[in-house]
Amino acid sequence: MNKFRASYTILSTWAKGDWERAIKYYFKLEEFSTRQTEEGRILHEKWENEIKKTGCLPKVFGGSKLNDPKPEKKIVVQIYDWLELVGVIDCLDVPEIHEFKSGKSKDSEGYSNDIQTGIYGVLATLDKRFVNVSKIHHYDQYSKKSDMSIVYITDEYLKKAFNYIETISSEMHSYFIKNDLYKKFKKHV
Repeated sequence: MNKFRASYTILSTWAKGDWERAIKYYFKLEEFSTRQTEEGRILHEKWENEIKKTGCLPKVFGGSKLNDPKPEKKIVVQIYDWLELVGVIDCLDVPEIHEFKSGKSKDSEGYSNDIQTGIYGVLATLDKRFVNVSKIHHYDQYSKKSDMSIVYITDEYLKKAFNYIETISSEMHSYFIKNDLYKKFKKHV
């Protein structure tokens, strides 16, 4: 049986209607990188190292002490026999998720409306790491300003996110089976 491995990036790309890119992401057929994503990757690496060294949020986000931080925490959970969910949470500090964003296109509030927070809440919950809040920290490296938004992770919020995961994953998985994509791109997965 082919198992579908869902992630925020793949699901959100498909949900936006960019099916070709979602397929390329899923089967690792192409690398998608821009100057902005490379800058973001460098900042994330810097912030991860700062958290590991200090046990605190990065100074650019206030530097407050964390409980038991797990920066760049990769979690994989089995949902159904055909569905697995994977994600890397920028900093898991139960009962909080900290997500770090950079750039000038959106502030933290713009990111707080994204399904990513819900998907990561589901991921943590299914991994028995119960969280109740996600703090979305944003840093505009051009203006050197940061801001933060809070999303409360309620049962209703988790149900909505789980429905999104289940619906989009099912749609993609069915499309892959119908079009023999698992066989066609087997060597890439």
